[in-house]
Order: sequence, then C-alpha cells, then structure tokens
Amino acid sequence: MVNINPAKPFLFLLTGDEFLRRHKIESLVGELIPRELRQTNLFRIYPQDLNWQETLSQAQTPSLMGGAQVFWITQADQIKKGDDNTAFESYCDHPAAESYFIFEADELSGAHPVVKLANRLGRHFHFGRRDGEMGFEAMRDKVKRSGKTLASGAWQLLQEKLGGSPRLMDIAIDQLVVYSDEPVIDESAVEKLSGEFLRYEPFDLTDALARRDISEALRILHFFYDLSNDMTSMIGLIHWQLKRIWQAKRILAQGGRREEVGRTLHIPPFRLGPFLNQVQRFDSAMVERLIDRLWQLDWDTKKGASSDATQMEMFLAGIAS
Repeated sequence: MVNINPAKPFLFLLTGDEFLRRHKIESLVGELIPRELRQTNLFRIYPQDLNWQETLSQAQTPSLMGGAQVFWITQADQIKKGDDNTAFESYCDHPAAESYFIFEADELSGAHPVVKLANRLGRHFHFGRRDGEMGFEAMRDKVKRSGKTLASGAWQLLQEKLGGSPRLMDIAIDQLVVYSDEPVIDESAVEKLSGEFLRYEPFDLTDALARRDISEALRILHFFYDLSNDMTSMIGLIHWQLKRIWQAKRILAQGGRREEVGRTLHIPPFRLGPFLNQVQRFDSAMVERLIDRLWQLDWDTKKGASSDATQMEMFLAGIAS
C-alpha cells in the first residue's frame, strides 16, 4: 500500500505557460526548503543528465545539512523511454519522507507516465491561456478600484513594452492610474506613459544584443533593473524576448509566413516588421546558447548564489566574447 499524505504530496508536475509555471515552481521551492539550504538541497536536473539510479539514491539518503531535498527535473517531455523510468515508478510506491520531485514541461500527453503518476500520487498544475489572462483580470480589478477602466488593447500594448513582466506591468499600472486623466486607460495612455517614463523596451535590449553593442545593452539593463529592483524580473524580461525570437525562427524554418509569426506570438502589427528583422540577425545556435546561459543565471538566483545585477552584467559582457 502506498503511504501518501494528500495534504503534502511528494510529486509535482507543471505544464503549460512557461512564465506562469516557473513562478509556481519558485513558490513550491520556497515552501519546501528555506533559502539557506538551496545550495545543498535543491537539485536541478536536465534530461541529458538524468541518471535515475544516482538521483533516487540521493533522494533516499537524508541531507547532511538536514531538511527536505527537492529534485527539479526540467523538459520532462524529453526524457527518453529507455531511461529506466520504471525505477522511479517503483520508488513512488515507497517515497522518502523528505524528498520532493518537481517535473516541468511545455506539454505532456495524458498517457505520459509522469502525468499518470502526478494525477495518482501528487499534483498536476497546468497553466493555459486562461491562467495568463488572470494577470490581466487582477490588474484590471486594481484599476477598477481606482474608479477607472483598463482596455484590453492597453494591456496588450503594455505587455509588449514591458516584456510580459508582472512586476514591471504592476508598476506601470500604478503610474497609469495616477497620471491618466481619462476614465478609460487605453492604448494612447500607455503610449503617453512610455514616452514620459519608459526610455527603453525589451525589444531594444535584444536589438543591442544582436548588434553586440554591450554598452547599450548594459544601459537598458540598468534602466529596467532600477525600475523593478528584482533580478528574476530581469532574467524573465530577456528570456521572454529571446524565446519569441527562437519560436519565430522555428516557424519560418518550417515554411511559415510572417503573418503566422505575428498571429502565433501575438506580436502587434506595428512591431512585426522590426521584430522579423531582429530575428534574421540572430542565428539559432546563438539564441539557444543565450537561453542556456539565462537558465544557469536563473538557477543561481533561485539557489541564492546571485542576487544583484553583477551576474547579469557578466552575462551580457560574455556575449561579446
């Protein structure tokens, strides 16, 4: 008989929208282990590095530092069938008391073994488009409490100009509520705010990276960092734009048209032409390399090994090398 505490499962699966699931993972990790133990008790594992025998041996061995251990396995959809997954399934019958597993993937079919295990023994969080709209609803309610209304077009434009960063968008909403004279906050209000307060956009940052203008990239980085004072937001800002570039290159490589790029990635018409020009200036290998570096920086930040803009500066400087 499997001894599972439903109030505190040991297995979590997160699928769907990457931005939303990463925030949930960060929340889960924060609940399971204190920040001071992340360096020793948090393990991030990629499919190519997954060795179930070693991983399960570690899970069954109490941490020398005490406390729970968390095994965060990314890109679960790329775990090969021959990777002795049955060993993990057997482990799930008698899981260690203080070891937790977090799996994440863009999408997994209902027949996938991890999906079945999560549904039976743990929790499966799927973040779809409706979840992404919850952010809009929350901020629209915030505007409503001020006696004003937030138009959907204004939200979309704000998302484009601030890289989908909830923290930066929340700050911008506060400014719009204070400085907008009209009862409806629309696209013109966002454009006015941008002209007065936002000297740069995420598009400008990746444009500087494409030109390898590191001095300009650093100026833009510090502008956004000063706005948010949050390293995670900065990483998310760059990743948001780089991932769109990578997705656009895939669509075009498969014979897709520019209209498909705009429709799939929700790029407004005024931005589509400049965005596609930027896409052409990056090669796929470079984009993938930058995203890998961002993952490492994000990992260091979540483990507490990096917390200020210095590491991000080093990341940007490394692009020129």
